[in-house]
This record gives sequence, C-alpha cells and structure tokens, in this order.
Amino acid sequence: MNIALRPRAMDDVVTISEIPKGRTKEPLRALFCLACFFIELNRGEGDGMIQIVGIGPGTRAWVPQAVEAMVAQSDVLVGGIRALELFPDFQGESYRVTGNLAETRQTLQKVLQQGKKASVLVSGDPGFYSLLPWLKREFPQEEIQVLPGLSSIQLAFARAEIPWQDAELLSVHGRPLNCLPLHLSRPVGVLTGGENSPRKIAEYYHTYGCNPRISLGNALTYAEERWLNTDADQLMNSEEDFANAVMILYPEEAEHKPEQSVLSLPRSFGIKDEEFIRGDVPMTKTEIRVQVLAKAGIIPASRVLDVGAGTGSISIEAALLAHRGCVYAVEENPEAQELILKNQEKFRVSNLRLIRGSAPLALQEIPPVDVCIIGGSHGQIREILHQAPLVPGGRAVVTAVTLETLAHGMEALKSLQYEDVDVVSIQAVRWKGIKDIHLAQAQNPVFILSGRKGS
Repeated sequence: MNIALRPRAMDDVVTISEIPKGRTKEPLRALFCLACFFIELNRGEGDGMIQIVGIGPGTRAWVPQAVEAMVAQSDVLVGGIRALELFPDFQGESYRVTGNLAETRQTLQKVLQQGKKASVLVSGDPGFYSLLPWLKREFPQEEIQVLPGLSSIQLAFARAEIPWQDAELLSVHGRPLNCLPLHLSRPVGVLTGGENSPRKIAEYYHTYGCNPRISLGNALTYAEERWLNTDADQLMNSEEDFANAVMILYPEEAEHKPEQSVLSLPRSFGIKDEEFIRGDVPMTKTEIRVQVLAKAGIIPASRVLDVGAGTGSISIEAALLAHRGCVYAVEENPEAQELILKNQEKFRVSNLRLIRGSAPLALQEIPPVDVCIIGGSHGQIREILHQAPLVPGGRAVVTAVTLETLAHGMEALKSLQYEDVDVVSIQAVRWKGIKDIHLAQAQNPVFILSGRKGS
C-alpha cells in the first residue's frame, strides 16, 4: 500500500512514489503542516472501506474541517437523520440509520462488496459509548478508520467550567443504575437515555438516602439548549423533561467532609479487634470477619446489608471496601446501635446507615442490595433471606456458632434455591505471651455459609 496525501478539495493525490528522489522531506513537511490535509491508506481499486466519523454535538457550527474533508471523499454516508442533514450538498448515496442495526450491517456489507468508501456518522465521539465497538465486532477483518469528535461530556464539563481529567465517565443508556457510584469522591459525568432519565437517576439516589448536587445539560449547542444546576431531591420533583441529557454529579463540598474520609482509610480489611469501641456487645473477631468479607465478595460499588450488626465491625469494614456503595446495618439492641454509631464516627465512614429494628420486619424499606450478611437471626434465617432485597446473583453469607443454626442455614439456602452453596468451619487460636512462654487461647468455632441467589 502507498501512503496518499489528499487535499481537502480532492483535486489531486500526491503519492510518495511520485516525489523525486532527494526531495521527499520538503513536500511531505509542507503537506503535513496544512490543516486541510490528512493521511489515509491508499487502498487498491475495488476495496471498500469503513470510516466512522464523530460529528460532535450535532450542529453545523461545530463540524470541523477534517470531518468535511472525510465526508467529501466518501461514496456513501450512513447516519441518523440529523447527522445526514448536516451535509445537504453531499453527492453520493445516503442511508439512514434506524434502531435496526441488522439493516445497518447489511448496508455496510453491500458498500464493501461494491468497493465503495462509507462514512458512518455518529454524534459525539465514536469511541465513547458509540458505534465503534459494534463496528469492530461486526467487521473484524476490515480496516476501520476513526475520526474523533467532541463529546457531549466534554461540552458539559466546559459549561460547568470545571476540569474533567479526574472525573469518572459513565453511560446508563441500556444499563442498570447500580453502575452509578453512591458515594461520590469525584465528579461523575453520566450519559442518560432510554428508561434511565435524569429524574429516574435522581430517584435512585434519593432511594439510598443520597442527595448529590447535579448539573444537567440538554440539547447542548442547539437553539433549544437547557442548562440546570440543581440537586437530586429537586430534580426528582421537577416536571421538566430532560430526555437524553448529560449529567454531572458532584461529591460533597470540602467543608462538609469529615476530617478523615472513607477514601483516606486503608482498603485492606482485617482491622484489629481492639480498634473498635466494644462495650458488652458481642463482636465478630478479626479472624472470622476477614473470612466473612472474603465470602461476601464486596467490590467498591457494592450495596451491602448486614443483619444483626452488633458493634458494627463487619458493617464498618464492608463500608470501607464498598467505598462507592453503601451499607445498611440492621440492629435491634439499643446498646449495640449506639456502638455502631460511635464506630462509624471513629472510622469516619459516611456510607453506612443504621436501621434500628429486628429482621425480617426491619428489611421492608431497604432498597435492593448486592450482598446480604446475617450474623444474628433469632432462628429466622429463612424468613430473613426471603425478605432481604437481594438482587439475583447477589451473595448471601450466614455465620453460625451452633449446629442448630447451621442446619437452619443450610435448609434455608437449599429451599430458596441458592446456588454455589459453600460451608466452612473455622476455629482460630490466639497465642498469648505470658512471661517467657505463649499459651493457646482458643476461640469458639464458627460455621460460615455462603451462596449466590438464583435468577
């Protein structure tokens, strides 16, 4: 293949083979310096080609010259109606993209077979939640040339007048809302769409007791552009329609954050028992706690339910692990409730919520969770597992110190059709130094049951 340099006007094509020896660098340097020139691979006659072109926000004023040049060299344009309307003078064939991607695939296959060059027009940037992955998957053997565009996320952060190099960028179009972080440590840019409207996102945060500040942009760069600074509670009650908007979710103001936030604490688990404020309430010891947390499979965005939280040792460590999620600590003992709050304050955990009451009754108002840990059940393991708002595929972990509780737990997991059920028995022995010798101090054996909720 030859490297070809094509002027925007498409008058001539200069190939390397046509440049006299000894004079290669000068014309090449001149051509590269011109903004209206770009490089493409000079394919042989009869070879079709796919180009995916980011047209930016979708208005003519924001279409760069490089896009115009690439479109001018195309035989076929493929895109939505708004994208095609940006190029009314295009002389080639045009195909409108609908929701049926099978038709789009057939169109592109036909173009390739005819040896034509097709430009697929997409709003924003092709590589940011757009058609590029689909094209790469459907046409794995084809060369796909990509021209980036200005995304709505970039425009939104510009409108908000804030940097975005440290922001988290997500799309909830066709995706579950639990991909959104509940505990915000940095700005989060969100593309909305489909059923997941800005109002539904606001309701999602309200459900989990969160009220982040929000900037909201709709139809950016269009005459009907709207920009709103609000918060989740206000947006949830708004009557305005912001379909297909872009959102920026903000973390807490610095002056409202605790001196030591959850993000500044270590990510590893296994806090020493003596670090917790205990009182006379039983506490899950470190050796057992780390195994329970390992079986729970907690990730940063997990939503965790801890039933029979006691002093809150498991709840605290779960909250540190799920620093983008949240933890619900259910406890009926008033003394234990106060210890949970004291430990929450000590460890500066802001994503933990105390639920005062006994399970299963106290579980009625808790939103969906990914992990359910049961430490105290009063013989109601099955009822608790049945009432727990655990999502399909979520993890359940039950601890038992008696054979009867073990039997109840196994029966509950089996009858509720949990999958991948696992049981381990652990007895930790600590060795205490007394003068020049060490004596064994055996702890009670504990059974740890775990399983995955079926669909």
